[in-house]
Amino acid sequence: MPSSNRPSDATRTRLSPEDRQQQLLRVASDIIATDGVDNVRIPYVAAAAGVTRPVVYKFFPNRHELIKGVLEDFRDDFARRTPDILNTEDPADVATIARAFIDAACDTIEARGSGGWQILRSAGHDQEISAISKDFRRQLVQPWLIPLRELTGVDDAEALALADMFLTGAGEIIQRWIDGEFSRQQVATLLGRIILAVLNEFTE
Repeated sequence: MPSSNRPSDATRTRLSPEDRQQQLLRVASDIIATDGVDNVRIPYVAAAAGVTRPVVYKFFPNRHELIKGVLEDFRDDFARRTPDILNTEDPADVATIARAFIDAACDTIEARGSGGWQILRSAGHDQEISAISKDFRRQLVQPWLIPLRELTGVDDAEALALADMFLTGAGEIIQRWIDGEFSRQQVATLLGRIILAVLNEFTE
């Protein structure tokens, strides 16, 4: 059963379809963050949102679509916050990418909840959701590849491994921020130290 202290909006305010969908996604995200993906159930989401189950089904025909929606909503919000990093043809330097990643991740978590982040970091059994997670992760590591190759002289496969390692390290540190152990400045400082230490091994 989901914990009784998870964030919820039990008011029965009439919302626009767009706002209602966002409310349901946020409620589901909060359930994932506090109770795990397995506890995302339509009745729980409806109760937490203060609506009936048919209202939830109107937007999400099943729990799979609801969970997928949380991840896609998180991915899209993150992308909107990082257009210069994710889409530019002129690669930024590693420090700029790291800072942009941290700011976008933290801002997106604050705006959308950490449910999408938890899905991204977990190894789920659902093939479609896992495929979305893998594609999102590829998007996240892509900006690192060119500057890492230029700085270190490694080949494509090694640059990808380094970028994936940075992303994993950032994920662990940001989780500490979600749990209230670190400030955002500590997250940035720690990730910077990790990157510097690794790069020093390749550039000395």
